[in-house]
Amino acid sequence: MLTAAILARRGKRVLLLEREPQVGGRLRSYEIDGFVVDAGAYLWPNLHLDGALAAAGASTYRSSVIPVTQVLRLFVQGTGGKRFVFPWPGLPQSPELVAVAEAALAADADTYRELTQLWDNLAALSDAEVESLKHVPLSSALPHFTADERLANSFRRNVMIFGTYDPRSASMAECIALRRRSPRGPHPKPESPGPNPGGGVRALPQAIHAALLAAGVELRLGYRVEQIVIESGTVRGVQAHGSQPFAERFEAPVVVSNLPIAQLFDVVARGHFPKAFAESADRFRVVGGTISAAFAFDGLPKLRETGEEDSFPGWTRLLIGAEREFGGGLLWATLHSPANAPARKHVLQAMRLSPHADIADSRRVGLVHDAFRAMLDEMYVDVGAKLLWERRWVTRDGSEYMITAAPRPPVQAPGVDGLYFVGETTDVGAIQMDAAAK
Repeated sequence: MLTAAILARRGKRVLLLEREPQVGGRLRSYEIDGFVVDAGAYLWPNLHLDGALAAAGASTYRSSVIPVTQVLRLFVQGTGGKRFVFPWPGLPQSPELVAVAEAALAADADTYRELTQLWDNLAALSDAEVESLKHVPLSSALPHFTADERLANSFRRNVMIFGTYDPRSASMAECIALRRRSPRGPHPKPESPGPNPGGGVRALPQAIHAALLAAGVELRLGYRVEQIVIESGTVRGVQAHGSQPFAERFEAPVVVSNLPIAQLFDVVARGHFPKAFAESADRFRVVGGTISAAFAFDGLPKLRETGEEDSFPGWTRLLIGAEREFGGGLLWATLHSPANAPARKHVLQAMRLSPHADIADSRRVGLVHDAFRAMLDEMYVDVGAKLLWERRWVTRDGSEYMITAAPRPPVQAPGVDGLYFVGETTDVGAIQMDAAAK
């Protein structure tokens, strides 16, 4: 939608085909018993979104910026609800960080000191050396920098806490970029949907939807693209259908696709592209989706550690089980978007990135939901008294593009004139939804 609105405002004739009956893609919100639940993404970095919204003419959306000092915190199951500071790579050693290293990174004070030195060594690599590691997974790169398996395990766990259930597949260069980030920026502002009328993450696509219609974009809802038509290496248009299964052909010299790159070959024969590009696209098929839940509360629950009501606006990471495995994260949506709940009530959203095998297994989905609930009971003293209801669901929209070593496609398709890619999987020097905005 951003692409369509920007192109139309620059004088292009634009047709937008949306396969769903409503706009928004993953940015969906649903109403349950007077509450608004966000069933897709609801937190993202913003270095480019503001500029993209301005270029699209979308000025009505309101975001909520999370203070830098309150972006992330950590809870480790079995520690009695204790809150830990987030072990950002390269921070100087302190008692707080040694405590979290022991609880979350399987590292004592000496190992944590060595871990800090390892991060420093990686940060000192030349730009050319880091670039050479862009598509090298951790499993291949890490043995070149340490032969100590205990230290390597702590390093992988440090990477895992940033949100990946499979740190071995993370790009070593992306990991180094985490260490190299300067607090003086520029780097993305973490944001969540703010005080928009009606509440929910749906406010963002609603604002862009209004802008693209004002720009003169022709929008067709419920249209599924069957094929991007390519002849002699050049785009000719698309074949798509609406409520009937009969295809219509739309002639166009340029097609912009926002399909996740792993789904591209559902609508284009892979033979149109170089072999290396097709193989890279296939690597994104291993990225899973999410197991998510929402918990509605009558008031904010009290932290077991302090007895005070929780008021953390950032993203809370969870480590669960005896092995301190990645357990997902939590966000109080109503601390950003008050319209997500009736007065003095709140919604806590939970999400865990998960492999496809887990998402397809109802028992495993139930175990993840049970783990969320168990952590709530450990973190808060009054969940039973204040919890009103809970819901769970799965999505199959992979979101591990932040640190994956899989090569992303360029904006312009290799080997095909007139075909362009937008969205999270494009190689534009940004991460997650911020990549889509850029």
